[in-house]
This record gives sequence, C-alpha cells and structure tokens, in this order.
Amino acid sequence: MAEAVSVVTSRLTYPEMLSAFNRRWKEGAFSEEWLSKMIKNFEAEWDKFIIIDFQDEFIASTKGLIRKHSLRGADSVHLSSALWLKPLAKGNMIFIACDNNLLKAAKAERLKVVNPQEE
Repeated sequence: MAEAVSVVTSRLTYPEMLSAFNRRWKEGAFSEEWLSKMIKNFEAEWDKFIIIDFQDEFIASTKGLIRKHSLRGADSVHLSSALWLKPLAKGNMIFIACDNNLLKAAKAERLKVVNPQEE
C-alpha cells in the first residue's frame, strides 16, 4: 500500500515562489507566457498544500537559527516551521529547498533534505 504524501509549507512560500518566478523571468530564463503559466499552475496547487502560519513560538527558534546557521529571515521561518512540524509528522519527513545554505542548516538540524535541482 502506497504511503500518503502531504506537502506542508510555510505561508511565506506563496510570495517567495511568485518572487522567484518573477526574478527568473526578468533574468530572461523564460518568456512572459511561461511565467504566467507557472504562476497559474502554482496557484492551482496552493490549495492542496497544508499551510503553516507563523507562530509566536517560532520567534525564539528563528532567532537561534539565524545566529547558528547565518540564515536569512525568510529561510529561518521555513526551517523553524519544519522543526516545529517534525515531532508531529507521521512517517518520513523531507525538507525540500533549492538554497544550499538553507539545506545545510536543515541537515545540521537533523532533517532529511532534498534539492530538486540536483535530482
């Protein structure tokens, strides 16, 4: 029997994905038509994700993660969210990101990591 897979992410992912798509388009990586298609596809999938809102209890965690791993603010929110979720997760949890510094920090925090750009 196949294991159910859930995609869980921080609410912060939404603006970050739109920003990343727009940045790559401005760099000339793809056409405006392709940009519109990617945004449309992402937004169609957004409702399928389980969204973690920023919790007050994340504040201390983000502060520590920023200091310990030299993370950017948004990255500390993503990692803090994953660390909060880890004890609640049933089965295997995989932290997915394309940022090598964030992946290194997640791995140091004993999360299983995957960079889809290297798959």
